[in-house]
Amino acid sequence: MAVIKGQKEYERFKTGERLSYKQSISAQCYICNGMNEGGEDCKGVSCSLYQYMPYRAGQKKRQITEPERQRLAEQLKKARKPLKLHVQDAEIL
Repeated sequence: MAVIKGQKEYERFKTGERLSYKQSISAQCYICNGMNEGGEDCKGVSCSLYQYMPYRAGQKKRQITEPERQRLAEQLKKARKPLKLHVQDAEIL
């Protein structure tokens, strides 16, 4: 039997596992579509999660400009820098 998108996420939810936002949305789409999501746009514009639906028609991907890409790369480099601890801050074991 083929696994339908969202079915695995729903089963994980039922067993009490934590889901990411994307997994939660897939599980909800699976339930909302009668547990038979076929990978199509449900056209459920009244659903608060519709804007995040993975199959939504006309969904645009975010376009990142080169200057923005460089700015984000710099932010990531700063975040990855190791922290320097002062000797007095270090805990002696």
